[in-house]
Amino acid sequence: MSDSYLATLERLADGCSSGGHLLCAHTLECRLALDEMVAAKNSREMAAKFDAGRERLSLQFEQPSETWSTSALLRTARDLLLTPPTSDPWWRSISITTSLARLGERGLSADAVVRTGLARDLVKLIVRDAAMFWAASVAEDIERVEVPDVLAPWVALLQADPSLARHKNELPPHIASVALAGDLGATAEKWIRNAAIAHIVSWRVDDYLHVEREPRDLVLPGGKDVTHWVTERFTLTYVPEWRATSLQWEQMLNSNPSETASAAGVPLALLQERAVTAEMLNSALQAKLIGRVDEEFEQRELGDSSIAALARLLEGRQYETALQMAQRFHEAQPQATHFAMAYAFCLIPINAARARSSLENFQPSEGSIGATIREINLASCALIDRNLDKAAEHVASIVTESDSAAWLWDPVSLVLGEPLVRYWHIEEWAEQFTVAKSMITPRTAEVPSSGS
Repeated sequence: MSDSYLATLERLADGCSSGGHLLCAHTLECRLALDEMVAAKNSREMAAKFDAGRERLSLQFEQPSETWSTSALLRTARDLLLTPPTSDPWWRSISITTSLARLGERGLSADAVVRTGLARDLVKLIVRDAAMFWAASVAEDIERVEVPDVLAPWVALLQADPSLARHKNELPPHIASVALAGDLGATAEKWIRNAAIAHIVSWRVDDYLHVEREPRDLVLPGGKDVTHWVTERFTLTYVPEWRATSLQWEQMLNSNPSETASAAGVPLALLQERAVTAEMLNSALQAKLIGRVDEEFEQRELGDSSIAALARLLEGRQYETALQMAQRFHEAQPQATHFAMAYAFCLIPINAARARSSLENFQPSEGSIGATIREINLASCALIDRNLDKAAEHVASIVTESDSAAWLWDPVSLVLGEPLVRYWHIEEWAEQFTVAKSMITPRTAEVPSSGS
């Protein structure tokens, strides 16, 4: 709404008032309309000015108090919790626990904030950092790596997981994804749910104090989605970064504030500390639901624990289970290319013809890693079909840097009829393809694929 529009409403309201409210028939609608417009203008200005980072930045050298905004308290707890407890640990610990105490006074329990609202980001960060030190410590060109005391127990967990041995030379993000999908992920989940808050704050996973918490203690009264929504709306400035469920709760809040606050179990006054306009929500929902996801984002998602979980199942030859999981991911987000690719990938050892049909529908950017993976997967289908010419044709079309890597089917294992999945550098896979190609004789080339 323009300032001139609001000024016109003000003149009309003033004129109606001075004339004894004859224009609005004494209903005071003139003033109500003006008040609504002023409130909407203030809300838009408030929404536009909100910056969760600035809320935290302006207070970073102070200890939390009851005068701080909810956003400042939540961002302080989040930012410091995600900061390794190595520099000025006492200041950090006191600041986090004080923030959580102040939030508890406002109806946001420490258990819900830490064990649900911030849990995923914290666990992923710790495991990522531990994976960096573990990968460095096992690298041949590094004689000795000094692991920080706080991360040593986490690195030991990585070292103790036998399934990670084959991944020790991979990049840390990949190691972290595989670890989170396996035993370490289960250990971390148990830790975040059962460890005393003080030991979570200190990242202590060895010999931590166990506390008993009921499921309802781990979330706000409205449930898990509400907990994520409240955490995101006060710690993330940009609305498109929120979960889809958070956007839905925000829509409910905009349409019916009192009922939504009651259903969420969160004080309305607290929720009203931040305003989000309908325009912001519509734009975020459009990007989330129908906007095209750029390929760079999709490639980052390939390292997500959901993809790693599929790979772990495939490594264990649980093909049907992996396919069912991939199908659920694909159905939940059919517009997400990385999940569609994952579904086709899981189909390869079960039904190569269907996998090929799905893969042929993808049109990734030429020369991208997505295009390379597509061609490799199509070559894998051709190997199962014993169609050597077609497989070689797909491999010949690959154009990518040799140091790129991905989860791929072992070509030799496909020829032998015992499919195995591995995390390969493209160059390594190409070398193995040459070996597999030599194993296909004219006689075996006539044998049809059982999967097609």
